[in-house]
Amino acid sequence: MIADMSFQSDLKMGDVLNRPYRSSNNIQIYTRGTAITIDDKTDTNEALTVNAQFATGFYVDDFDKIQSKYDLAANYGKDDGVYLSNQIDADILGEAANATSTVDDGTMGGTSGNGVTLTTSNVLGVIAAAKKKLAKQNMALENGLFGVISPEFEEVLVQYGAGRDTVGGDKVQDNGFFRNFYGFDLYRSNQLSNTALLALATTPTDGDTVVINGITFTFKTTLGSTAGNVLIGASADAARLNLTTLVNAPQTTTSEGVMLSVANQRALRNAVVAVNDATANTMAVTYKGVGALAVSETFTDTTDTWTVGKTIQQNLFGIKNSPTLIVQKEPNIQVKEVPDKLGKNILNGVLYGYKTFADNAKMLVNVKLNASTF
Repeated sequence: MIADMSFQSDLKMGDVLNRPYRSSNNIQIYTRGTAITIDDKTDTNEALTVNAQFATGFYVDDFDKIQSKYDLAANYGKDDGVYLSNQIDADILGEAANATSTVDDGTMGGTSGNGVTLTTSNVLGVIAAAKKKLAKQNMALENGLFGVISPEFEEVLVQYGAGRDTVGGDKVQDNGFFRNFYGFDLYRSNQLSNTALLALATTPTDGDTVVINGITFTFKTTLGSTAGNVLIGASADAARLNLTTLVNAPQTTTSEGVMLSVANQRALRNAVVAVNDATANTMAVTYKGVGALAVSETFTDTTDTWTVGKTIQQNLFGIKNSPTLIVQKEPNIQVKEVPDKLGKNILNGVLYGYKTFADNAKMLVNVKLNASTF
């Protein structure tokens, strides 16, 4: 509903879309009889690579199919299709990070860089600020505005509409999914991106924990073999680096960290990126497709904690067709016979590429909400 898929039919061979953008113009004062300064115009190429590929699969035995009261292949296959579609949504909505403009707490008169604590008193102001940000970029707003909002955002907007006694307020509530509000076609999604910032400047104590969306990492002086254990090492820098490494590679056991359970690996892989900053003594986490990120910790040193106001849900507003999406293979079920079994493998996969090109980034606004208040 929000991505530009017009290049899809043009991608007839290869897996790279090259798209140049023009350099800016330079208007100058003209003096009669004086030579005009001639600009050198340069095009800069950007490339979209179709390299996002995900797949799922499961086995259905013929005997289980006979004795089952419902169609195993159809129902599990449908679930897999939803998961793969959600992966695409999460990647597209994660492009909020590449938006030129941002609406945050500073925009609303608070602390710059922090998320907005959304209320019925400021929700209209937040949406108006997003529209203003687009207008300040000289964007053609009549080309179709959109906003992808979370269920939490929607809840506040419902309360705002329900609390008004005007005819306009009733109309807002009747719209249900808020297909249009203040010029924006609004869509609800639980696949938004979230960010959080962990301050860790003191060497952890044995048994201290960090929790990211229900997944626990435990700092240990001796690593052991328990899933999620992180070696403390010789310093806070070492401990933070070891934690970052395990978050980014949850499927791998090293001498500094023990891989997570299979379920937790799947939850983090392809969704989370952690960045260690040894200068600022922080670890920044970006989590795609999580809805509202929940983080906590049990550090002995209470100065080490998730930074207040920095657990942020990124709602994406902008002009339609701003992110570019090319899907070379859509999710669809394939049934494969298993030679030595009385049953079949049910497979599903998707192949796509996505990007927000430089000129389109000006058409997007990252509306940052304080996720810790949800």
